[in-house]
Amino acid sequence: MIDSALLDKRLCNVLKSSNILDDGEISHVLAVADEAAISVWAAVTRLGLCGQDMMYKLISDVIAWPIISRNADCPSASNIINTIAKLDLSIDWCLTERVFPSFNDDHIAIYTDNPIATFPLRLIDSLESGKLKKPYLLTPAMAASIIDDVTQERAVSQLFGESKADVAALAEEAPVINLVNNILERAIEADASDIHIESGIGSMIVRFRVDGRLNEYMQQPSSRFPAIASRIKLLSHLDIAEKRLPQDGRFSTRSGKSEYDIRVSTAPDVHGESIVMRLLPKQRDELSLESLGFEDDHLDLIRSWSSLSNGIVLVTGPTGSGKSTTLYGLLDEMRTGEEKILTVEDPVEYQLEGITQVQAREDIGYTFARALRTFLRQDPDIIMVGEIRDKETADIAVQSSLTGHLVLSTIHTNDACSVFPRLTDIGVEPYMVAATIQGVEAQRLVRKLCQKCAKRGERPAFLKKNTPRGKWCEPVGCDGCQGKGYQGRIGIYEMVAVTPRLRSLITREAPLAELRDQARKDGSRSLMDDGLLKASKGITSVNEVLRVCSDKEFGL
Repeated sequence: MIDSALLDKRLCNVLKSSNILDDGEISHVLAVADEAAISVWAAVTRLGLCGQDMMYKLISDVIAWPIISRNADCPSASNIINTIAKLDLSIDWCLTERVFPSFNDDHIAIYTDNPIATFPLRLIDSLESGKLKKPYLLTPAMAASIIDDVTQERAVSQLFGESKADVAALAEEAPVINLVNNILERAIEADASDIHIESGIGSMIVRFRVDGRLNEYMQQPSSRFPAIASRIKLLSHLDIAEKRLPQDGRFSTRSGKSEYDIRVSTAPDVHGESIVMRLLPKQRDELSLESLGFEDDHLDLIRSWSSLSNGIVLVTGPTGSGKSTTLYGLLDEMRTGEEKILTVEDPVEYQLEGITQVQAREDIGYTFARALRTFLRQDPDIIMVGEIRDKETADIAVQSSLTGHLVLSTIHTNDACSVFPRLTDIGVEPYMVAATIQGVEAQRLVRKLCQKCAKRGERPAFLKKNTPRGKWCEPVGCDGCQGKGYQGRIGIYEMVAVTPRLRSLITREAPLAELRDQARKDGSRSLMDDGLLKASKGITSVNEVLRVCSDKEFGL
C-alpha cells in the first residue's frame, strides 16, 4: 500500500522522465489537484494531458501492482461474493469502495481501481492477517464490469434462493433476463461466433467460440440452467416444455448500433440439454472478396467463374469454415441489377439487397430440391443452393446448370478434388459431374497473428532450402489480442478449375490421388501451400496452418 502524497510525487517524476509532461504542465497539474482536492493522476486525466489507460499503466509500474485490463483476468462474481461472505463484509460496502477480494488457493487477491484505497485494504488485511495478500489494479472499465457482474449475480442468487415459482415464471424474472442479456453482450464484445451453454453434473458452463477456439466465460450452478434455457427458448419461439427432442429457432438482438441474428440450436444430453447460439451480424462489412484473404491469382480465378453463363461452382469445407461468407461475397460482386439471382438457404444468414432469398423449411416439406424446382419457373440467371446434401438436390442442380443457369452451392468434403467422387457417391453420373462442374474451391479459416506483438521467427525446417525466407512470424500475446497472440481470422484456399484433362479423369472415375496430381499439374495450390504462403507473409503462423491442414504432405 502507498499513500496519496507519495504516489503523486512518484507519478510526477515518471511523467517528467517519460517526456509525457514538461515542468510547466506538471506545475499546472499540481495546482489543479490542490485546488480541486484530487490526486495528481485524477488531475492529469481530467485535463486530458494523458489517456486513462496510459495513466493506469504508469500507476501500475509505480506501485508494482499487476494491472487488469481484460475480463478474462477478472475473478468470477460468485468467487467475490463468497469471499466477501467469508470475511463477514458487506457487499454494498465493497461495491461502494470498489474493492473486491477473492480467495485463491494460497492467497487473497484484492482487486481495486483505487490505488490509494488504504482503509479497505488494511481492513481486509486485519480480518485475514495470516493469509498472503496480492493486490491487483483494475482499470475503471474492469471495475465497472465487476460491479455489474456482482450486482447481477447477487440478484440471480437471491431469486433462486427465495423463489418457489416454476421454470416458465423464472424465465420472465428480471435477474434471469439480465443474465441472458449479459451473456449475449459479453459474447458480442468478445467478437464470438458461437455461445455454448452446457449443463453438467454440478455446474452449468458457458463458453464462447472466438477465432475458432472455445474459451470458458462463466460457470453457474446447474440449478439455474432450466430457467436460462427456458429464457432462450422463449426468445427463439421454441417449446420450453420440450427437452427430449432437438429444436432450432432464432431471434434478433441489438448491441450499440449493430443488429444481430441469433441462431439457436438445442439438443438433449445426459445432463439435460446443450444449447448453442450462433451470432450473425445483420450488416457485414467484410463480404467483399478482397477482405476474405484470397491471393491475387485465386481472386482472378473465382471472378472468372462468377462471369460464366452456366455450370456449377462449388465451395467445400467443414462447418464454420466460412463457406457461406465466401458465397455471399461472390453474390455481392455478381449482382448488377441486370440479372435474376435466387437463393435457397437453411437458414438465410445474411440478407442482401437485390437478391431473392428463400428459407428452406423441411418441417413443412419445402426442401432444397422442391425450392429448386420452383426456381426454374422464376426465370433465374444465377441460383445459389445452401448445400448439396442428397441425390435429388444434386440432380436438379445439374439439370439447372445444363439448361443455362449458373449454380453456386456448398458441399462437405476435405479438399477440392474430393468433391468429384463425393458427387458420384451421392448418385450423380460421373460424366454429368465432369460436364457441369466448372470449378471447386476448398477453404479453411486460420487465426491471424496480432500485428502489434508478433515476433519474427525462422523459416520452418521441413520446407525446401530454395523456399523464399519471407516474413515468418510467431505469436507472443499482448493487451491488444488479450494475450492470445492472434486476432481475427482469414481464409486459406484451394482452387481447382476443371480442365479437359481433369474432366477425362472424372468421367472414368480415376482414383482421388490421380485427380489431385492432375490438379497440381494444372496449377492448383493446396490448402497447405496457400496457408504457408500466408505464413511466409507474416499473416499467420506455421503452427496455425498445420493445426487446420493435413500434414501428410510433409510427413510430419
